[in-house]
Amino acid sequence: MKLPARRPFFYTLFIATATILVVWFLGLRQEWSLFKESLITLTILSVAFGSFLTVSLFQGVWVHDDFGNLQEHIRRMPFPDQITELDTGSLDLDFDAGEGCGAIILGILAWLLVAAIAVVLLWVFAAVAWVVFMVLSAMLYWIFFRALRFALRHGRECRGRLAPSLRYAFTYTIVYTSWLYAIILTTHYLL
Repeated sequence: MKLPARRPFFYTLFIATATILVVWFLGLRQEWSLFKESLITLTILSVAFGSFLTVSLFQGVWVHDDFGNLQEHIRRMPFPDQITELDTGSLDLDFDAGEGCGAIILGILAWLLVAAIAVVLLWVFAAVAWVVFMVLSAMLYWIFFRALRFALRHGRECRGRLAPSLRYAFTYTIVYTSWLYAIILTTHYLL
């Protein structure tokens, strides 16, 4: 059975986001640490990935590449090249009458300086957030398409056979998630 590549990629984005949010909200209630939340989230996602691989291999599924080249999708997305014009809205400055013109001018200059700094910081934040988003998207693309395609290449030989399906699913789940556990554990114990 042929599986289009877009479907598991977008399902994975949805499931990963939902799992992270659920664990985070449960962690708020239980006062869990970020380390514990990360391990719980990764374990849930690993079990889901392993289950998906087992069922897919048992059914003989293989992945069809209908997503295309990831670089072409990245180039089509807009990137903040320049700072657009600043909309000040309704400017309502309320100064006391006794401070004079010098205080008003200093207040306006301070407001303009703070506004310019805020615009630059927002632009830098948008650029950094965009890079982080693209790196995470590329990682998810590789994990849940390239790796999935590689793992499901055994679909035809595992069709209707549970033992090889479990063996391949377990092996690929360990291979594809162990590096995330290593990053989380290394970060926790070294930092």
